[in-house]
Amino acid sequence: MGLFKRSTSKDAQESLEAQRATMAREELQRLQKEQDRTRTAANVGSETRHRGASRMLRSMLSWIPGIGSPRQDTPASERETLISRSRDAYRNHMLGRAAVNRAATNVVGMGLTVRPNVDGDALGLSDEQTDQINEQLARGFRLWAEDPAECDAESTLDFYMLQRLAFISALVSGDVFAPTPFERRPGGMFGTKLQLVEAERVGNPLGFTDTPTEIDGVRIDGLGRPTHYRICRGYPSDWQTPQDWDWHPVFGERTGRRRILHLMNEKDRPGQTRGVPYLAPILEPLQKLERYSQAELTAAVISAMFTVAIQHDNEEDDPGLGGSTMWDQQSDDPNKPESERPVVQSERDHTPEGDSLALGEGAVWDLEEGAKPVEINPSRPNAQFDPFFTAVVKEIGAALEQPAEVLLMHFSTSYTAARAAFNQLWKFIKHRRGHLTVQFCQPAYELIIDELVANGRVRLPGYRDPAKRRAYTRSIWIGEPLGSLNEQVDAKAATERIANGTSNETLETMALHGEDWRDVAQDRARELRWKRENGVPVYVGGKVQDPPEPEDPNSSTTD
Repeated sequence: MGLFKRSTSKDAQESLEAQRATMAREELQRLQKEQDRTRTAANVGSETRHRGASRMLRSMLSWIPGIGSPRQDTPASERETLISRSRDAYRNHMLGRAAVNRAATNVVGMGLTVRPNVDGDALGLSDEQTDQINEQLARGFRLWAEDPAECDAESTLDFYMLQRLAFISALVSGDVFAPTPFERRPGGMFGTKLQLVEAERVGNPLGFTDTPTEIDGVRIDGLGRPTHYRICRGYPSDWQTPQDWDWHPVFGERTGRRRILHLMNEKDRPGQTRGVPYLAPILEPLQKLERYSQAELTAAVISAMFTVAIQHDNEEDDPGLGGSTMWDQQSDDPNKPESERPVVQSERDHTPEGDSLALGEGAVWDLEEGAKPVEINPSRPNAQFDPFFTAVVKEIGAALEQPAEVLLMHFSTSYTAARAAFNQLWKFIKHRRGHLTVQFCQPAYELIIDELVANGRVRLPGYRDPAKRRAYTRSIWIGEPLGSLNEQVDAKAATERIANGTSNETLETMALHGEDWRDVAQDRARELRWKRENGVPVYVGGKVQDPPEPEDPNSSTTD
């Protein structure tokens, strides 16, 4: 009996522990479900800490992009498609052309002007010596930059026009290349030329694929620096041009001279070797917006002509459409007498061949018995077109870093809003000008200074030293001002910048109209001298300064 009792007590204890374990599991499951419900309510069904990484949310189910290298994310086939579509948008889409041209006009304008800024302190030069060298370098560079026969391999554009063409090509095609061949032509002073090469001429020939060191026509070294570009002598798509591909070095083997310039639209990732067109992110909405705009325009034109329909009392008649009215298909019977067929009566006395009718301005057709006109309201133009179009343009402008007011050239808001749009655009301009300066303008300037020194036109002691060369070739590139909404306020701001030392007259003068301050000051001095000599009033500080009275030759003066 004692053994049985002990056994029963042991079984009861085990049963009790099993019940407690079951209750604990149920409680744990209940808590787990509560946590799941809380997390579900907070994350709306997300199974990840970041809802953007969820693979369960309905909004994220189809969004599973792959992760890859810069080459994989922009393969040559896709890049070529983007280039062709961007070029078509630039040719045919009004908004696409506006975006590219507006960027080129604001960033480049008439071209970025160089102001040599030799580091006299590093070279141990006085201010007078530094100014003299700056003038010599500026004068020598102008001889090259302002003559198309000197700077352009095609002898068509000067350096400032080449800036705009290169910038537009980089925006539309993603990048542009500029080899610097040396060819001194009869009657010329310089041998350095710039030859722009479009994006599709740099790549891999048919049948060639990328390798770890050769990516889409760019050969790189172990650190990722481009060392060679493979350039087609013609265009790969034009079989009437040469189809030979050659590797060209980026730097000279002995001197390190820059032999090919590469202007890229935007380098978005480390290790990226080729650029992507500026319009690439907006090509899809741009195409849809263009179709929508054309459809609304077509509908408005049709509605302006199609204003009346014809209703027949005879149910057996089968009416059709035409002109500004409807007509009976029985009129198409060629055996019908000429007098019973419809006659056109309009300002344009035009009778179509047979009974082929079409929409026309002010067309009137004779009606048959039992037919009466019925007015139609096509609800065109669409009153909601402009708000919707503007809303989409705002999104496109945000992607392109250009305000919608600037893209549409329509400023209908307040002065404060327009000023804010200009300030945001100015940031975009400065950013893009920095890219153009580093990748295109400054390297070209250094090549010309090299040639000036090599030819003995300018003497720069110690120029072979890389540190001194850097001090001699230091410069500032200044573009056109953004524009002024209130010239009086901007002029006062410029005066205050000069007064407090944050700017100077040279910078403000070049930023205003691209002229050198010394030239402007000398011209102004000549004007003032001529006015005083001829008795013309002179305005100084907003006040008229009386000219000095001419001396009387018959009068005598005594001490």
